[in-house]
Amino acid sequence: MVTSAQRCKQMLRKLPLFQSAKEADLDALASLARLDMLPRKEILFERGDTCSGFHVIAYGRIKLSLISSQGVEKPLHIVEPGETIGDITMFLERPYYLTAEALEDCLLVYVSRQSIMELIQRDSHFALRMMASLSLRMRMVVDDMESFLLQPPAARLATYLMRLVPPGASRSARIELTIKKSVVAAQLNLTPETLSRYFKEMSDGGLVALEGRSVLIHDVEKLAEYLATKSKPAKS
Repeated sequence: MVTSAQRCKQMLRKLPLFQSAKEADLDALASLARLDMLPRKEILFERGDTCSGFHVIAYGRIKLSLISSQGVEKPLHIVEPGETIGDITMFLERPYYLTAEALEDCLLVYVSRQSIMELIQRDSHFALRMMASLSLRMRMVVDDMESFLLQPPAARLATYLMRLVPPGASRSARIELTIKKSVVAAQLNLTPETLSRYFKEMSDGGLVALEGRSVLIHDVEKLAEYLATKSKPAKS
């Protein structure tokens, strides 16, 4: 029977950050980690809550949102299985800036800040890997902001779809929207109506076919060409 510590170790070992960690260090870290179940629609943390560690998603998806003082929600990112939540905030020693809500039933591995700091003190190479990992995460955040906030609306949707295409696909590809279209629209800083309009434009142009939450991309290269065209600034 697989113990909780063994399951935590399996999840941590999958992260690039821990792939070169010593077995003894990983065993010690896993023994102090815990498994948390988070049911669908439950809140993991809210803006302003204290951050004392980070989570790894074993399965399920979590929505990170910015919620205004008027209660208006702005989804910013969907955290997928195998990804982490809270590691950047943990090192800043600041409260959470976003609210995290489970989009489906989730299993999480929680690792405390104290456990990570002890490992950093023992292993300088781990400290360097941690710095590199956090730098990459910050770069990805900036890339997302550029892709989903600064591009023209049609290009945002095309970029989103292209990121879901399996590596190496050059012809047709079928992708699944794992979240509701309303959440996709909010992530892309679009209204649901605008999202539907650009999906229709792509469909009418023979680029995609919608089948519920499934999207069939007829020709990946043509979608890439569409993205390049829509990314160009409009002529004045």
